[in-house]
Amino acid sequence: MTRRAPTIPDSELDVLSVLWELKTGTVREILDTLHKRGREWSYATVATLLDRLERKQFISSNRDELAYVYKALIPADDVRHRRLSNILEKLFDNDPSALVMHVVKTYRMKPEEVDKLKDALEKGGRKRTRAASTAKV
Repeated sequence: MTRRAPTIPDSELDVLSVLWELKTGTVREILDTLHKRGREWSYATVATLLDRLERKQFISSNRDELAYVYKALIPADDVRHRRLSNILEKLFDNDPSALVMHVVKTYRMKPEEVDKLKDALEKGGRKRTRAASTAKV
């Protein structure tokens, strides 16, 4: 039986996105950035979320200084791909065109965004490895 990849709830994703932005950070630095983004979490909450992410091996920590310094081990594009694949499967019956049509019909796009979309559609999509496309985040 294949073991499912661990998921990333939205709260953990918020913390991970700060690490992608900062490259590395202490609990305090991550907390300060989250506060600037409107998240009113406590130090303990952020520390708990970092611990969960580290147990799932999405981040690592280093204690060369007084405080732990965390860094992301999983690229943002991998998480985007995994989460979008999950949405595609659960909400659009694995039909990418249905997803794209939903986005085009639902959201107003700037002309330059439409041009980028047309260009991407003309070039076709990239194929991913089986492991990357089946994992859940």
